[in-house]
Amino acid sequence: MRALDGTDTDPAASTGRRSDAPRPEADAGAGGRAPRGQGSKLRRLFSRLAADPDELQADELQAEIQASEAMPIGRCQDREQVCLVGTLRTVTFRPHAGVPALEAELWDGTGTVNVIWLGRRHIPGISPGRTIKLRGRITTLRGNRAIYNPIYELRASASD
Repeated sequence: MRALDGTDTDPAASTGRRSDAPRPEADAGAGGRAPRGQGSKLRRLFSRLAADPDELQADELQAEIQASEAMPIGRCQDREQVCLVGTLRTVTFRPHAGVPALEAELWDGTGTVNVIWLGRRHIPGISPGRTIKLRGRITTLRGNRAIYNPIYELRASASD
């Protein structure tokens, strides 16, 4: 086909497609896009593969916090009664003033808090990597947040 100025105006040539090539719109739906949701699933998969493991765990913990009545550690105020969900990063035996004490660091992606059980040397199920839910009063001592002798609930882990 020729335009008035003498140039070729072949519709297939102007779009960059050959007329005998299949059109992607026919396979993918309206607008030439992949079926709804397929692109976003693939994008999420690639972002999860490339993401830092701590970020992934923080996202999972945030979802669990929202599902329960827990609150993020980063929003807790001093001397407030709290319910927290997180993962124990470290568990150590550290006596306080001659009294046995089991100390653990709880992390939920927004912050950390030291959890201290006075008079305990060992608690079955309390180990690094374990997810727990606990209730207690949060305080700040020497710049570190802490909860003493909380009520706790062990959460199922991937290895259980």
